[in-house]
Amino acid sequence: MEIETEILVHPETGARRMLAEYGDRLYDAACRLCLDEELAKDLVSRTLVRAIERISLFRGNSTFYTWLYSILFNFWRMERRTQRTERVTYTDDLPDLPDESPNPAERLAAEADAAAIREAVAALPAHYRAVTVSRYFEDMSVPEIAWALGLPEGTVKFRLHKAKRLMRRHLAQTIGAQVASNGNGDNRQ
Repeated sequence: MEIETEILVHPETGARRMLAEYGDRLYDAACRLCLDEELAKDLVSRTLVRAIERISLFRGNSTFYTWLYSILFNFWRMERRTQRTERVTYTDDLPDLPDESPNPAERLAAEADAAAIREAVAALPAHYRAVTVSRYFEDMSVPEIAWALGLPEGTVKFRLHKAKRLMRRHLAQTIGAQVASNGNGDNRQ
C-alpha cells in the first residue's frame, strides 16, 4: 500500500510508517539547512504534522519525499523570515570524507578537507545553501529541487553554480590562510 493511501485509510499506522521511512532523512536535511539541531527537530515535526493534515493534496507530481521536502523547505523559509538574522554555526552532521587509507597522515588530511567543506557549506548564504544541500546531500535532481523550492530550474542551476564559486573562494581563502600560518607553505620542521 502506498504511504499516502495508508495515511488516509489508517492515519496512525501511516504516520508511524512515514516517520520511520522519512524522519531521519528529513532531520538530516533540516540540520543542513538551518544549522541548528533543535530548530531542525521542530521543522521535521511540523513537516510531518502538515503532511498528515494535507495528505489529500499530494497528487503524485513528484516523489513523496520531494513533496515532504518542499513542506520542510517552506517551514524553514518561514522561520528565516521571522528571524531576519542569519546565524552561521558549525555542524558535525555533514558527511565526512570516506576513510579508505590506513595512513594516519592521509586520514588527518581527509578529515581536515571534510571539515573545510562543512565550513564552506555552512558559510554559504541561506538561498545557496538550500540548493547545495538539496543537490549534493539529498541527491535531488535540478527539476526536483525546482519543484520542492518553488523556483524556476534556471534559478536552481544559477544558484548551484554560484554556490560552487563561493565555496571554491572560501576554500581557497582557508587554504591560503593555512599556508600563510605555516610559514609560506614550508611545512618542514
